[in-house]
Amino acid sequence: MMNRLIVTECVDPWTNLAVEETLCDTQEAGGATMYLWQNKNTVVIGRSQNAWKECRVELLEGEGGKLARRSSGGGAVFHDLGNLNFTFVLPREGYDLSRQFSVIANALSRFEICSVVSGRNDLVLDTGE
Repeated sequence: MMNRLIVTECVDPWTNLAVEETLCDTQEAGGATMYLWQNKNTVVIGRSQNAWKECRVELLEGEGGKLARRSSGGGAVFHDLGNLNFTFVLPREGYDLSRQFSVIANALSRFEICSVVSGRNDLVLDTGE
């Protein structure tokens, strides 16, 4: 069983999403991978979404933003350098969303940064408000 952490400085959404998909396709049985990545000014949509209904494509491109489609489902999200994306790749039986969130939250707490699970799949800073 091999566990690994991959951190990239690449901010290109198409490269980052391709890496994520490759990690999913090549993960060793029993191992786990944590992939940390950022995209610069990007709207990412799910595989079944209509881009023209989810964002103002012309405005996005006119402002230098990018539109990318991930191979999984889910809603449209905006990525910029103010957020950090994390992907856990592991066997289906090892998937536990609360456990994966706790890995990130525990790491943040070591730097005295409080976080809270918010929304469906977000971990945000806890400002105490």
